[in-house]
Amino acid sequence: MTKLQTIEKKHKEKYEREHKLINGVDHKICNKHHIHFPDEDSWFLATEEYFYHNDKNKTDYLYPYCKKCGIISSGIRNKENPESRKDYNAKYYLNPWRPEISRKSAKKKRERGYYKEYYSRPEVKERKYGSKHRDHDITEAEWIHCKDYFKDNDGDWCCAYCGKKAQNNIIKRYIDGGEKLITIDLHKEHNDDEGANDLRNCLPACQSCNSNKWTFDFEDWYRQQEFFNQDRYDKIIKWTTEDYKLYIENKPPYRVRKKRNEDNNKFHHELWSVDEMRNMVEILATGVKKKDLDIHIKELFPTL
Repeated sequence: MTKLQTIEKKHKEKYEREHKLINGVDHKICNKHHIHFPDEDSWFLATEEYFYHNDKNKTDYLYPYCKKCGIISSGIRNKENPESRKDYNAKYYLNPWRPEISRKSAKKKRERGYYKEYYSRPEVKERKYGSKHRDHDITEAEWIHCKDYFKDNDGDWCCAYCGKKAQNNIIKRYIDGGEKLITIDLHKEHNDDEGANDLRNCLPACQSCNSNKWTFDFEDWYRQQEFFNQDRYDKIIKWTTEDYKLYIENKPPYRVRKKRNEDNNKFHHELWSVDEMRNMVEILATGVKKKDLDIHIKELFPTL
């Protein structure tokens, strides 16, 4: 018997030990369930729905244990070896600017059209932020007035929620292969997640508050925070109900959006109609440059 025949015989014997037909359907035994529960419940459909794929197992290309057991074992292993798990995370997950292995993985996904297929799914297109374009439509002058309104007692720009100074709004960035701390501007926060995109619904927020506030209701979220302050709360309410009117500017009934082309790195500009909350509703025209849309604006909005 040749070496190849011996290997094939071992694979066949192993396959017969781990697989059996139940009602005409191929089932595979979980080696962990089989140890603790030696009955019919230890057999699962021999598919990747119940077993993780394993290229090294040339018998059936599946791991010997089911997905549920694999998750449990992984959790136990991580608790017993926290340092090794920490090193693994640092190598594969904790670098937001993609280490070399992540770049290779992203390149493979692009080559097989993963991203294009994913973003073309209806459920992805219909997501709230993707469909409503939840970005603020405010001018630079309006943004300066907004930050000035929430200055602290020292006269510095600060977060409207917690009072953190703008110069302390620091985040980590991975630059030139190393981790660095950089200062960024305060975020334009939607105080009411379902509200307007103009100045009436805009607050300056630090990185932490911008992330933690997310889509939660302002009243419920803010009163549960340790940094809750009644004076800041009253000031936010006054700004969003009255004082924003002192600084808000009149804007045309359209918005121009710059967007990257799907097939290359170049950009084009889109002319959108907007509703009363400055949400983008419908594309009216497109152009390579912003000035290409002037003719469409004059035709569609002749009274402006």
